[in-house]
Amino acid sequence: MNKWLGLGNLSVPPSLREMAFQAIKEAILSNRLEPGRVYNEQVLARELGISKTPVREALLDLAAKGFVTFLPRRGVQVNVLTEKDIENLYEFRMALETAIVRAIIPRLTEEDMERIEGIYAKELGAIEGDDRRGYLKIDREFHFSLASFSDNHYMISALENVRDLIDWMGWKALLRKERMLEVYEEHGRIIQKLKERDTEGAVRMMQEHIWITKENVLRWFRRK
Repeated sequence: MNKWLGLGNLSVPPSLREMAFQAIKEAILSNRLEPGRVYNEQVLARELGISKTPVREALLDLAAKGFVTFLPRRGVQVNVLTEKDIENLYEFRMALETAIVRAIIPRLTEEDMERIEGIYAKELGAIEGDDRRGYLKIDREFHFSLASFSDNHYMISALENVRDLIDWMGWKALLRKERMLEVYEEHGRIIQKLKERDTEGAVRMMQEHIWITKENVLRWFRRK
């Protein structure tokens, strides 16, 4: 009989395609790849130090998510989002995240609430440390943790796609210190309604949070 060695499972390293996707997406989110500009696939591959094939595969994935558009014989263009795009994305986000709230409240456990409150505590630490990029990641973690409790991979996947686009169009507006504090308070009100298992109250708090965020992003967008 074979003895169990207890070595544990090895994690699968990301493929070149996945690494290229993350690198290019991060460059778009940080505006190092500028909206409206056309980029050559070969140049991007050379910058990343890899072959053209995984870069093209990554760009195809980014095109499917709304970040770029292929232009025949020219290259790939970073998309320019409009005010209408912002309105449409937040309309979809509102419908999606309120549906998530309705789905999770009947199944939330005390352990789930502890996890949510643990993420919430990290938000304050990032604000106090003025870690703005870190705060954005924690904010994403908060919303994705709620989606994960739905146990619905369609909801989770849809939120991932819309959140990437929302962060891209409005991260400067979202990372103002005063807005970070407001978001922290809004998340706190959502958590309180979740703890009370108040479905309609939690939905209202989520609606208010998303609406205020949208208005902040639109104000920033109009001043650009």
